[in-house]
Amino acid sequence: MAIRVASAPVSWGIMENVPVPPGYPYSRVLDEIAQAGYTGTELGPYGFLPAEPPLLRQELDRRGLKLCSAFVAIPLGDSAQHESGLVHVEQAAQLISQSGSRLLILSDAVTSDRSAVAGRREEANRLSWTEPQWKTAEQAIREVVSRCGRFGLKVAFHHHVGSHVETPGEVDRLLSLLPTRDLGLCLDTGHYLYGGGNPVELLQRVINRIWCVHLKDIDEARLGESRRLRLDFHSAVRNGVFARLGDGSIDFSSVLATLRNSEFDGWVVVEQDVLEGGRGAAAPLANAKAGRDFLRKLGY
Repeated sequence: MAIRVASAPVSWGIMENVPVPPGYPYSRVLDEIAQAGYTGTELGPYGFLPAEPPLLRQELDRRGLKLCSAFVAIPLGDSAQHESGLVHVEQAAQLISQSGSRLLILSDAVTSDRSAVAGRREEANRLSWTEPQWKTAEQAIREVVSRCGRFGLKVAFHHHVGSHVETPGEVDRLLSLLPTRDLGLCLDTGHYLYGGGNPVELLQRVINRIWCVHLKDIDEARLGESRRLRLDFHSAVRNGVFARLGDGSIDFSSVLATLRNSEFDGWVVVEQDVLEGGRGAAAPLANAKAGRDFLRKLGY
């Protein structure tokens, strides 16, 4: 059993549905992930890293990196968008299954209405899916699990601020849809706190469902400011709501001890969501190194 430590392109401002910062082509991002001391990376948005398996494996191998997973977000509650979303899932599944990964991370897509109430739990819950929409989402999730299974992949669900699975109640409802053997959870410590929950409590309560962990820290002062100013998700990211690992308020010692005591065998992915021009975006390599050093001090 082992806890393996990866990073992800999102810490360099490479995020779904936003332009790639021109100063950070994939070659530089992979170089810096390896330089910072990580042994793995997530795929990032499809097409950022090479989409040809032999080239992707070559680029990873020469830097001593493994591909731990791919994050894919689709509008789960909207049946009209399922077909295109499932095409995206299959593209990513085929690529990562041929490149050494065995895990796809699924999320609901961020929407403008949910992003507008990001982190404000009561307001967010008032915009939760209706019962028919939950049924629609369940159908899509089951189809994703089925299709990924054909590629030898497991699926873990990522709750995400600005999506319809953000708040603790929504996460619990999501986990009730499918049994543990079919769907795991990718706990994102920062997103769960941002959405109004306690990540250590959730981890301890559902440890048997944890197949991947995104280690992400929160600046509580910025979070409070984001709520007071009613910032949407992307505005809060630009305002620095996510802190350099170890500089925020999350108890990572307890998070990691819980994983170790449960004999967790998998990847933890150090992430700091940033966007070009926002707080924290100017020094991704320094942030990544600091996060890796922080984990080493904790014994990982």
